[in-house]
Amino acid sequence: MARAILLIAVAALGAAPDGEPKPGPKADPARIEFFEAKVRPVLAANCVGCHGPDKQKAGLRLDSRAAILQGGDSGPAVQPGEPEQSLLVEVIRYNDEPRMPPKARLKDVEIAALTRWVADGLPWPDAGPAPRPTTAAATATVTAEDRSFWSFRPVRDVPPPAVRDGHWPKSDIDRFILAKLEEKGLQPVGPADKRTLIRRATFDLTGLPPSSAEIDAFLGDDSPDAFARVVDRLLASPHYGERWGRHWLDVARYGEDQAHTFEARLYPDGWRYRDWVVRAFNDDMPYDRFVTDQVAGDLIDGPGRDDRLAALGFFALGPVYYGKAVFDEYDDRVDTLCRGFLGLTVACARCHDHKYDPIPQKDYYSLAGVFSSTTYREYPHAPPEVVERYDRAQEAIKAKTGELAAFLRAESARWSEAATADTAKYMVASWSLVNRRRAHPKLATAEFAKGEGVEALFLDRWVKFLFPEKDADRPHLARWRAVIAGQDKAKDLSGDESAKAEVAEAARAFQDYVRATISLRDALKAQGAAATANAAGDEKQDSKALELPGPEATLLRELVAEQGVFGLARNDVERRLPAEAKAALKSRRDELNRLKKEMPPKYPVVHSLAEGPSPANMRVHIRGNPSTLGDEAPRRFLAILSADGTKPFTRGSGRLELAEAIASKDNPLTARVLVNRVWAHHFGRGLVGTPSNFGRLGEQPTHPELLDHLAARFVASGWSIKTLHRMILLSATYQLAVAADSKAEEVDPDNRLLWRANRRRLEVESWRDAMLAVSGELDRTIGGPPAPLTSAENRRRTLYAAISRHNLDGLLRLFDFPDPNLTSDKRAVTTVPLQQLFVLNSPFMERQARALVARLASDPAATDEDRIRRAFPLLFGRPATDDEVRLGLSFLAAPEAGRPSRWEQYAQALLAANEFLYLD
Repeated sequence: MARAILLIAVAALGAAPDGEPKPGPKADPARIEFFEAKVRPVLAANCVGCHGPDKQKAGLRLDSRAAILQGGDSGPAVQPGEPEQSLLVEVIRYNDEPRMPPKARLKDVEIAALTRWVADGLPWPDAGPAPRPTTAAATATVTAEDRSFWSFRPVRDVPPPAVRDGHWPKSDIDRFILAKLEEKGLQPVGPADKRTLIRRATFDLTGLPPSSAEIDAFLGDDSPDAFARVVDRLLASPHYGERWGRHWLDVARYGEDQAHTFEARLYPDGWRYRDWVVRAFNDDMPYDRFVTDQVAGDLIDGPGRDDRLAALGFFALGPVYYGKAVFDEYDDRVDTLCRGFLGLTVACARCHDHKYDPIPQKDYYSLAGVFSSTTYREYPHAPPEVVERYDRAQEAIKAKTGELAAFLRAESARWSEAATADTAKYMVASWSLVNRRRAHPKLATAEFAKGEGVEALFLDRWVKFLFPEKDADRPHLARWRAVIAGQDKAKDLSGDESAKAEVAEAARAFQDYVRATISLRDALKAQGAAATANAAGDEKQDSKALELPGPEATLLRELVAEQGVFGLARNDVERRLPAEAKAALKSRRDELNRLKKEMPPKYPVVHSLAEGPSPANMRVHIRGNPSTLGDEAPRRFLAILSADGTKPFTRGSGRLELAEAIASKDNPLTARVLVNRVWAHHFGRGLVGTPSNFGRLGEQPTHPELLDHLAARFVASGWSIKTLHRMILLSATYQLAVAADSKAEEVDPDNRLLWRANRRRLEVESWRDAMLAVSGELDRTIGGPPAPLTSAENRRRTLYAAISRHNLDGLLRLFDFPDPNLTSDKRAVTTVPLQQLFVLNSPFMERQARALVARLASDPAATDEDRIRRAFPLLFGRPATDDEVRLGLSFLAAPEAGRPSRWEQYAQALLAANEFLYLD
């Protein structure tokens, strides 16, 4: 029984407590979006030409899910959910034959997309809405029918409906909710108790648990506006911005490095964007300004520019791509912008007109052109004198480094040219080695070189130079070649004195020529220097007349340049320096080390954006191929959201005009999307179940009139997010209990109509932060540089953890933290054995258990029962029952069996409990 309570608690980790409704099967719009944006273009561009309606090589078609599952001559092409057992995945990886596509391997990102698609079960939108027509005439303009779709219609401030039960509603929100319930013959369950309500609101608004004192104060306040005061206090807390800033960072795919290591751009000061987001929420920055600052803050006049530069981290901290893959970078920005602010999957139009929404391919490239006309920039975040001092020190180090490199190059050249005096010796040795190997094929160069008194390194190079595998154009070796050509290549002539003498004579002639060429070059250099010194007025020496002829210049490069036959690597140069030169080298190196030691630290920077040097439109990439260009796409806003005939942007890149168009009160999507995001975080699901897709592949709103009503009020409030929170939290709908109702569960098992509250699992940040808070360990410092979660000393909120795209922290990855390479609209909730093992065995859990025990033992006079009764309000916001006290005392009374102690095991079990992990 030593760990019985802990094991019982952990066994259910991640499974909802009793009473959690079981959702029915649902289509996953996110996977369909992924297919349209990342998979269909790859199939269309690389596969369907040979495996489509017109041609079926190997009997295989890849233009429908059914055809893929049927397969071809080799059987099914895919095993849904099993990429490692799928022939399609095997052939695109190019590990073995056959390899597809046959002409060239797909890009890694394309292979990853197809692999993920197979792992997801091969989603294909056959059962979705009918695709839009694809003829040019149908997609050239946005039609009245397109504009009639619910999300593209103007926002209307719909008055709340009449309801039969006039006593339950506390706000207009409740009237919209109740009207839908009454239509179905349902009614809301009762309200949550005050303990549940304050715990729910405190976690929702700050991501932290309420303290016992806060709970007691609320329980003791019987006034009608008691909960309103709690909400106002929480909205005024600096921890509010931390909680809601993290929600936005998911959308912004915030990260501090790149997923790749080749030429990876790092963002050591990326946390400034994170802190800007936190401040913006705490200050209740109007959302329209929140939008414009993140899209075009550098282009807005007025005070506060440094803050606005940090806001551009929304784009500047994104993934980076190189070469032709830079178009993937523009794609990431278009996707993040449009999903994040507009709830539209515009990136699906990169390779073709959007299949479902009125977004022509040209519209995609209109936006991509804005970002191709924008550049990444790091702005100093320090006084000018600090920047100047650092730059001067950098220049001094750069100059000294260059001086050191020049010194070594000069010494290398001097030694290499001197070594040409042994040219004939190496040529004869090379000839002898080649001949000896005819009789002794395995003769080692090092062994032979020692006997000849030459260095193996250079001898090996001379052999390759004089006896190349392929003929080389070296006219100055004509005599040498003639001698070699006249010899019997089947015999070892190394002992033939006559043959050797003939070779030696040709070698001496070549050596004389090399030395003469060096002398000629030196003479020409001296002549050129004298001519320059004596030149007057417009008189100019013909520089070409003073240059070494081409063949001779080539010869010297092949012999004495750094990569030449007598070339030296830096280490070899230093080893061969005379004493005087070594002393000069040491002096230079000591000076460089001094400069580096005195180098001031790099001044802080802001990772941001700036206008590109030459703003320009992009041309449409036919089928997404940058090598096949179509019409030019003027930089402008989306046609479906433009009432002005989509006028081209005229100011620079167009980013400011783009920001203004998104943040306009006349834009039908911006307010709706934000309101829905806020609603989703409070209720576990948005009024639109696909927060980043308000198009035809997304879900329809459950309460469209309520969504419009809230969006209109949101804009009318000055785009105040805190006002929106207050409207939602003070509604009777938000304050409902998590309770069962058999009739409602039958009619509305997913609780789409909100007849009760949804039980929710805490996100990893709130869960970890709550453990630190209840154990008394939480460092509540606001803002600043990140720290790794792996550090035992890191007691700060999880928001301040270092976020790596290349190597995301294991705790975050294990507990469903979103991929920071992609914009995310909601968290997945998984239950896997490793989560349970973490709770059982991780040093973090053990540290928090010990800290909690220490906090409970702070009163030396307290008994075990006192400590148990103190622990429950601290962790769960409620008193322990008598049965819970008896169970705890029974466990604690058992004999100790080493470490961890009984109390530490008990504390760990409490921290692992579902009641701590879930929010009612």
